[in-house]
Order: sequence, then C-alpha cells, then structure tokens
Amino acid sequence: MKTRQQEIAKVISDIESSIEKLKDFNSFKDLPKVEEDSSAESSAESSAESSAEYYSSSESSAESSAESKPFKDEVFFSRGLTKSWPRFKYLSGEIHGNLTKTRTMALDDSNVIHSLGYKSDMHIKTDILLNSINRELPGHKGFIGTVEASNGITYFMPAYSTSIGKLDRATGKITLENKFPTTPQVRSGAEGNNGIIYMPSYTRTLKIFTYDTKTGQTGSFTPEKPKRSGIGGCNHIWGAVKDKKGEIYMPQVLGSSVAKIDKNGVFKYLEGPPATSGVSGWTHKYVGAIYVEAVNKVFCLPRQGKKILVINCVNDTYEEVDLPADYLKVANKNKNFHGFLGPDGWVYSAFWADTICFRINPYTNEIQWRDYDFHFMDGKPTVKEGSGIMSLGTGYSTAALVKNKSVYLGLAGTSRAIKLEF
Repeated sequence: MKTRQQEIAKVISDIESSIEKLKDFNSFKDLPKVEEDSSAESSAESSAESSAEYYSSSESSAESSAESKPFKDEVFFSRGLTKSWPRFKYLSGEIHGNLTKTRTMALDDSNVIHSLGYKSDMHIKTDILLNSINRELPGHKGFIGTVEASNGITYFMPAYSTSIGKLDRATGKITLENKFPTTPQVRSGAEGNNGIIYMPSYTRTLKIFTYDTKTGQTGSFTPEKPKRSGIGGCNHIWGAVKDKKGEIYMPQVLGSSVAKIDKNGVFKYLEGPPATSGVSGWTHKYVGAIYVEAVNKVFCLPRQGKKILVINCVNDTYEEVDLPADYLKVANKNKNFHGFLGPDGWVYSAFWADTICFRINPYTNEIQWRDYDFHFMDGKPTVKEGSGIMSLGTGYSTAALVKNKSVYLGLAGTSRAIKLEF
C-alpha cells in the first residue's frame, strides 16, 4: 500500500510531467517532421492514433527487414511505435563528485533500483515511486553491468572486483561473493538456458568466465582466436545478450568479429564481413547488446563508431546500418554508453558524453536523433550547471533500466540522475 508521502510524491510528479509536456511542445518546433499516411491523419481523434501506420519512402530499408516484419510490407512504424520522443526529467536528490559513480542498475521487487560503484565505493538507491536518489553506506566498487537471473538474484559483473555482487530481488539485500583470485575485467554477461552466466572479458586475450547460479561454482575458458583479431591482437568484448532460444551474442569493442555462445554452451565466431562500425584503430566500436524479440534481432549501438550492428538471430547473419550524416556532424565522439529498448519499441542510445540521443526502429532500421541540451540545462545558463557534470569524460549517464513506461539512467559524472518518461 502506498504511504501518504508516496501519494503526494505522485501528485507532484504528475504536475511536473505536465510542465515537461509543455516544454517538449516548445522544443519540438525545430525537429524534422515525419510524413504521415492520410488515413492516420483522418483518424487522429480515435484510438487508432496510437497504432497508426506510417509509410517509408526508403524502399531499401523496408526490403532489408521484410522477412522479420509481422505487419504488411512497407510499414514505416510498427503498431505501438510512435514518432514522439520521451520526456526528460531529473530525479530529486543529488550525489556530488567528479567521478563516474556507477555502471550498474538492478531493480528489486519493492521498486528500488540498486547501483553499485564503478571505481569508488557507492550504493545508490533510486526509488521509482518517489522519483528520488540517495547514497547509502556501506558502498561497494568495481562493478560494470548486471545480469537479472532466473533464480530471483540479479548479479553485478566483476570488472575491478574479485567478488561478484548479488541482489536478492525479493528482499532488496546486497551481498558480495568473493569468487576470483584476480579481477576478471568483465563488463557484461548473460544467463544461458543451463543457468550458467557467461561473462566475456574486456581483455586482449579473451576469456569467458562462468558462474553457475544453481551451485555458485565459477570457471573460465579461453576461446579460439578469431580469423580477424582487433588492433594489436585485441579481442575485447563489452556486451552480451540472450535471445529467445537461449543463445548469447557478443560484439567486439576493438576487433571486427561477432561472437556467440550457443544454447549448448559452445563458443564460436559468426561468419560475415568485418564489423568495423566505420572506424579503425583504437576507436571503441560496439558497447552493449540489446535483444528485440519482436523482430528476433540483436542491436549493438556504437560508443565511438559510426554504425549500428544488427544481428539476425534466425540465421546468424549481420549488417551494419549507417548513423545519419547530419547527426555525425554534431555528435560527440563518445556518443553512447549502452542503450536500451524503449517502452515504445524503439532502441535508444544512452547519453554518454553527449546530450544528443539517437534511436533506431527495429522493423525498418530507420534512425532518428534529438538533442536534449535544453532539458539538461533545466533553466540554468549551461548544461554543465544544470546537470552538475564536471568533466565530459565521466559521462552524463551510464546503464539504463526500463520499468513500465519509464527509463532510469545510471548516475555517471553528473550530480543529478535522469529519467525518461514515455
């Protein structure tokens, strides 16, 4: 049952949301318009406006996704996808410091998000009912990425820690389990059908660390090297996601290969051309992997690259989709931290060193972008003053967590946390 404080907080949140809608109305005047089908215009007053179909002028994008679309040919947006953008909102509470504070987010059953520290001791709690953040003691550090396992535990991946973090989602209790003699340098992971979490390393010589959620047993193995190693022989991986069959896909950060662990736990590299994201050298290509079950594809967004990697889980083929030229002209090199599948069905980037967000329609591969600098400023003269960021190198946000029609972004180098409302 909600407390009176929570009810008051909800009323305040609703009022603030209405104000943000007015801000959005004003800021949308400079956005490019999308041509709508005339039938959608004529039915704008009915419930059909939420599922109106729009038609693409790009035949190539429609053809490339025709096999996976559940709707009629040449549909531009699928049902449930809209042309509107999420509303930006700061949560109450501030946590100061010129550091990337967290790269993890894990939700418990009481609607509290737990974030453990990156390189400094942190335990940040985000109350999604009160729309607030606060820092609790004791803190923990050394974690990047989480895996929400089927056993009711969410695991914090060990990057600079010899322990794996554990959140009991039913109780909200955090515990650490010391499992490794050295820091594994893990950035991501995914649970296979066998209950084993596979965690690729962010190291030159790739290792796959394993954690059995049933027994707590850990292990590791070193896969074969790909035919195409990255610059300096680097085979770092930062991103892992499971599809509906239980197969795990992993893009390389500095290399140009795409890795996979099948439902039997067998590792391999996919056949296909080099996945370069349009960059070379030590430039970070893909960070994170997002599975969209509706199209049975994995979308890997770039951190510093110029393309989006799209993996077809039906036949293990992949393609790279160019980011728009007009976006690349204005975007920061460090575009995105991980990204997320929005409640509206689009795949979104997460703000890293930029106030610009880009998104891709998983049915058509159409890409749009929008600058949220006005919202970051929040009435202040500059984005820096509005967000509390001290250095772009620490990022505006990191991980993202979707709950109902809202997305909560992990606190990075800013003092204020961000929520996007759909």
